[in-house]
Amino acid sequence: MFNKLLLATSVTALLASSAFSASMQRKNEKKLYVGSNSTEAVLTFNGVVEYEGTKAPSARTMNRVIESQIEHTIGPMSVAQYTSVPKGDHTISNVQLLGKKGSAYQIGYTYEGTVVLENGPKTTYDIILAINPAKIYSAGFVGDYNPCTDDHYQSEGDFWYFWNPYNEGCKLKKDKDYAIVKAKVARFENTKLTYPEYHNLPDEAGNINIHVLFGMDDNSKGRNPLNSGDINAENYRDFREYLIGKGYTAKKWTATEINKIAKTKNGAAPYVETLTKGKIVYRFFFGPSAIDEDSLAFHWFYKDAIENSSVMVYGGHSGLGGHLDLESIEANLGEEIKFNTKKYQIFFFDSCTSYKYYNTQYFDRKATTKDPKGTKKLDIFTNGLSTYFHVMPDSNKAMAIAFEKALGYAQSGNGFVSYQTLAKQIDSDNLFGVNGDEDNEAPKQIK
Repeated sequence: MFNKLLLATSVTALLASSAFSASMQRKNEKKLYVGSNSTEAVLTFNGVVEYEGTKAPSARTMNRVIESQIEHTIGPMSVAQYTSVPKGDHTISNVQLLGKKGSAYQIGYTYEGTVVLENGPKTTYDIILAINPAKIYSAGFVGDYNPCTDDHYQSEGDFWYFWNPYNEGCKLKKDKDYAIVKAKVARFENTKLTYPEYHNLPDEAGNINIHVLFGMDDNSKGRNPLNSGDINAENYRDFREYLIGKGYTAKKWTATEINKIAKTKNGAAPYVETLTKGKIVYRFFFGPSAIDEDSLAFHWFYKDAIENSSVMVYGGHSGLGGHLDLESIEANLGEEIKFNTKKYQIFFFDSCTSYKYYNTQYFDRKATTKDPKGTKKLDIFTNGLSTYFHVMPDSNKAMAIAFEKALGYAQSGNGFVSYQTLAKQIDSDNLFGVNGDEDNEAPKQIK
């Protein structure tokens, strides 16, 4: 199978807004984490960034330039010897204009923020900083090709995510185009043994409702996943056949049933079906999910999944964070997504770098006065790095086995599967992790 990345190149502007919102995150918030080969850590370093202008930069301009440099750390961090990705909760302090170097103003600052960091470094970690983020992209070109970034994603809008000065043929030079600074590392200890609250997953009828939304890779392909040539249709068929082989019964939804949830559509109807075995009910959705595609039906089903599912799994492109941005989806629907703060749920964002994009904004929607962190009723699975479509089936099957064992449906090994075990089964060297489990109840028998 062709190894296609789970991201799209649109909605780059979202990163600017998410970067500026970083200072609004709760600085003292501490959420523990589960990962098979990584931990969360706080990185602290002093950086310098260049700005070229006709006059000294304002405070607003300095913040914008600093955030652009921080954004450009993601590409090199994702391919470093020890990979890492920022959470997006960083704070910037000690901002000062240091003077001029030639025609460029020098802006100094101190960075502190949470990352997920591959096991290895304990005290320091090398950070690559684009000295002038406004010029780094053009400086990488050799003729009409930029060897410093991905062969396919050659645009300036994608450069921050893919660039690496150590790429073959890249002519960027240390201390001219980029600098290396040593960040201090303060690692958090992972939770040792935690479990999903299996007993809190069933609804009032006793069913565990698992909504799996397969976002299309190419919306020009067929919309029936049973015969579509779309890459993610293969994953749909793979997981569907696995469940049917385990005794699940499939039922395709009618147009009337689809329209009860998808009140409005801006394209062809999605393909939806239910697969049921005892008290476990899967709902499969297949259709476009990109914010700039005919994804209105997806947004309705996504809203319903957030509001009503026991477990929600999204597998598809991240759109650099844009495809599942809550405010963007709500604007498209013209309705608020109403998070149920009394219902325990598990969300799995099986897309590129979902750790950065889909952590805080979702926990915030679950927060209450009694649960200010929003973690008591929500656990979130994320990937730290770029993720490929072909790893999805194994992740889905690992979760399916865990739920069957909890209900006593498995042929052997019935019981409770821990998050630590799930992390080992699901991780595909993409910094998979679980957030929100630190305050979970011990699992009980499902009645």
